[in-house]
Amino acid sequence: MNVWSFAARNVFRNRRRSLLTAGVVAFGFAAFALAGGFMSQTFRGLKEGTIRGGVGHLQFAKEQTFTGLEDRTLEHGVDREETAAKVLASDPAVAEVLPRIDFVGLVSNGRRSIPYLGVGLDPAPEARAMDTARTVIAGRWLSGPDEAGAVLGTGLAKALQVRPGDSITVFATTPDGVLNALDLTVTGLSDVPIKELDDRYLATTLGAASRLLQVSDRVSKIVVTLKPSANLDAARARLSRSLAATGIALATRDWRQLAVFYGQVKLLYAGIFGFMGGVLVIVVLLACANTMTMAVAERIREIGTLRAIGTPPVRVRRMFVSEGILIAVLGCAVGAGFAVVVRAALNASGIVLPPPPGATHGMPINVELFPVTYAAGLLVMAGTLALASYFPARRASRVPIVEALAHV
Repeated sequence: MNVWSFAARNVFRNRRRSLLTAGVVAFGFAAFALAGGFMSQTFRGLKEGTIRGGVGHLQFAKEQTFTGLEDRTLEHGVDREETAAKVLASDPAVAEVLPRIDFVGLVSNGRRSIPYLGVGLDPAPEARAMDTARTVIAGRWLSGPDEAGAVLGTGLAKALQVRPGDSITVFATTPDGVLNALDLTVTGLSDVPIKELDDRYLATTLGAASRLLQVSDRVSKIVVTLKPSANLDAARARLSRSLAATGIALATRDWRQLAVFYGQVKLLYAGIFGFMGGVLVIVVLLACANTMTMAVAERIREIGTLRAIGTPPVRVRRMFVSEGILIAVLGCAVGAGFAVVVRAALNASGIVLPPPPGATHGMPINVELFPVTYAAGLLVMAGTLALASYFPARRASRVPIVEALAHV
């Protein structure tokens, strides 16, 4: 009979002790799996929210634009925008090409003027690729590339006391330093998730922004979104080469470089999860070590009998370690089932988490089924139980045979 058969018989012979140990493992495994699923869903949601919130997968612009060395609007703008957009759109990995004009100035309702952060964009591809159009809660999204309309953040609209259909006047400084104004109609109000941006957000069309700034075929940057199957790094290198081949020299940044907040949150969550995982391992280790020590102490005479009939100490240790691993596997199986049930209950509960710092809206709790966490939990719990079993078994296997047989 091999060591695993002995281990299985001993596990089911001492049902109460095995059940207690497996229960500790099950709850520890479930906590580990649920935390990992929550983290995975958080990272995925934060990534998609960053990309679809306006950043895109890639951005192409002059290096000075990325480094913030621009003193005037479009001082380092992208020339030959239409040519660059065609080159980028021709790549099979590209889903949408989104030219943008970033500008600042004052917006007035005739009675008061408020600073704004403006963006000129092409409404149709923006609505397909980004979530911006979905944030409109009153009125409608912009309808055409030359429409003289504007979508305002709800905070900015409240400060101006305007609603969809009202007229506003937008002031901005052209690249030549001349102050220009343009009358626009408020087409919709956007509930921007970040309050500070909601209080200053103004979106208009590329045509209206070009007329306001008195420029043509020139944008601040070109945002690119990729198809789901595309490789980000490979597409970035290929698109840069394609632009260079047409004589358009632009720097590029991907969403990971532009979304500093994402990296900070990911690092924070990784630290929290690592700390929590370490605490779980220590708790399981201490609880199981106590149980396994008691189990070994109660079976000293059994160990002495095994030693007396010629069983080497290493086989005795293997038998107890195998018991620990078997209990870990059984506990993890129960814990996995428990985690799946709890996950389904949480996802169906409709619980809304508090908004993160700087945001105005919370998100419904959603725990993802993350297989890597389940596999890692199984390995961690098996290693923990093996460690908790090994040291008591090693000490017991070194007891002289005569003393072990006489143990009471």
